[in-house]
Amino acid sequence: MYHDLDASIEQVTTSKGNLTLQMMNEEYLRLQYFTGEADWHTEDRDEFFIVMEGEVFFSVEDRDYSLKKGDLLVVESGKRHRANSLGCVLFSVEPHS
Repeated sequence: MYHDLDASIEQVTTSKGNLTLQMMNEEYLRLQYFTGEADWHTEDRDEFFIVMEGEVFFSVEDRDYSLKKGDLLVVESGKRHRANSLGCVLFSVEPHS
């Protein structure tokens, strides 16, 4: 399936919401508008985030990352992490629940 990512990113930025692009292998390919500060948490699986627009600051255990458009971060399973942003669009893969 084809997706015009520029148009999808614009839609997510304008609505300040989330957009599921499609389901693949029992997981969702998702664009999400993120703003604010997430609480420290862990996941039972690896996660990855690609910054599609804006900037986001991630803290992963005792290391900080300042990510901008085009950057990719992989957070390994079980590692404590949180994010903080004034507004960004992230691409991620999320489990179907």
